[in-house]
Amino acid sequence: MKILYPMKPTLPVAFLFLKTVWQSVSLRSALTALLIAPLAALNAAPSTNAHIVIASEAGAKLDSDVNKGGGTDDTALIQSILDRAPKLGSLKLVVDGPILVSGVKVHSNTTIECLNRACGLYLADNCNRPLIANATPQPEGRADHNLSFLGGTYNGNAEHQQHTTPEHGWTTAFALHGVEQVLFRDVSITNSRTFAVYLTNWRRVVFENIYINLDHIPKQSNQDGIHVQGPGEFLSIRNVQGRAWDDMIALNIDDLLGDWDSDGKFGRDAASTKRFGSASGIGPVSDVDIDGVQADDCAQVIRILSRASRLDRVSIRNVKGTYRDFGVWITPYLREGGNIGRLEFENIDLRPVTPRAYDYVPPFLFWIAGKMEHVTLKNISSHVPIDDRPLVWIQPDAKIGRLRIDGLNVYDPREQIGSTPLIRADGRIALLQVRDVVVQRPQATSHAGSLIGTSMNRSALKSFMDARAGIVTPPGKGRRGWPEGKGYLSSQPQIERLQIDHVVAEGLEFILDHQAGIIASLDLCELSISDTTKAVHQTGQANITKTKGTSVK
Repeated sequence: MKILYPMKPTLPVAFLFLKTVWQSVSLRSALTALLIAPLAALNAAPSTNAHIVIASEAGAKLDSDVNKGGGTDDTALIQSILDRAPKLGSLKLVVDGPILVSGVKVHSNTTIECLNRACGLYLADNCNRPLIANATPQPEGRADHNLSFLGGTYNGNAEHQQHTTPEHGWTTAFALHGVEQVLFRDVSITNSRTFAVYLTNWRRVVFENIYINLDHIPKQSNQDGIHVQGPGEFLSIRNVQGRAWDDMIALNIDDLLGDWDSDGKFGRDAASTKRFGSASGIGPVSDVDIDGVQADDCAQVIRILSRASRLDRVSIRNVKGTYRDFGVWITPYLREGGNIGRLEFENIDLRPVTPRAYDYVPPFLFWIAGKMEHVTLKNISSHVPIDDRPLVWIQPDAKIGRLRIDGLNVYDPREQIGSTPLIRADGRIALLQVRDVVVQRPQATSHAGSLIGTSMNRSALKSFMDARAGIVTPPGKGRRGWPEGKGYLSSQPQIERLQIDHVVAEGLEFILDHQAGIIASLDLCELSISDTTKAVHQTGQANITKTKGTSVK
């Protein structure tokens, strides 16, 4: 059977077919448009949107380095771009490389976006001013709003800046005073001379995925990470990593910018204003949510400082990493102060490393001082400690309504362990509740110390006063001091009600070592301890008015 295949057209036939098609007017027009369109697109000028400016297209040299600096100072160009925002109504500056500047200011409705962390701004030598500041800084009123910083690296060049100046106060990477609706996301802040971010007088601020890095630590560095003062409300901080050589995060809501004068009135302190900056604010702070802090060899991690201004509704969770001296310091810092409502910590696993950074006060995990209503510490961990620092140290000047320690986990494999209590209670507390505690000391050669202790040992407080010479002197107008401090050298602990519930412990000498002051009511329940551990030890100088509910296994 013969199979017939289609005949392959000869060249002349194919040519005639294409010629016929091309002669079709409508089809020829369509094909021509398709062929020419890509060429036109390739040769067209870039789209011009006045609200979006790309640094390189605007003339930025991009010849600096976010880690080393150098290159062309493009301050005038960058500032001229940022100054378009008020006229345009909104502005986005896209930083597509490293830029050297001498400090710039941002207006309302401004976004600075860097393509990646190799792009950003580097502060030129000897500028002695913030790398970025808001255009209208003020201690009251919030003139600048809708500011966003997305991606990139901001290098403060700490080695070549002064600590403070009369004109600008603290030399920080970011100085934002009087702002609303601010966003930091995916930002790295490197080698700020003092604070990475100095934020006062604010509302609705968000930090997400922030990396803080220090290669240079000058003397008297005050190199905080995120330093917040009041007044302010609605602050969210998520996933902050890195190293600070003071407080990683500080809620110092009135700090030393406010003080009591000789008449006992609290207000702005003129002498300190020169140091902090005339535009920085003080005042109440509320509604703060901090979740995810990873400390990498920080000097100290969290600072809460309330002198007279109110701090309320604060939640701090998932804090971990390594530190030198202070884990969490809650204090009015000199004078009879503190005004804290509800403060909650949860999932804290900070581990001390050496050497220490400071020597004017002994190290600790939590230091609690001042007046506060309700504080909760939940799921606190001490894993493989290197010394006998207290985990919770309630200072003689503390006046606390309710302190709950709910979940304390201690694993200490050292052989030699000192007598320091894990919880030192030296102040005044209406209710101290300690529950769900596990203490493991598998290698201890002898039982030592206690879970909770009271005493009249004030050596640390005395050393602190001596290190801060003159703080017990009554202050003159505009001069700091702590005339009440001397009284705490002899004040006695006072706990109205102490509840100790569900404790499993090994290696402790006592659960409660009560050496000084008064415990009006002691409740003990579900203690699982060895025969060599005594539930309660009481000296002749201490008094327990009523004890109930003792249960020891």
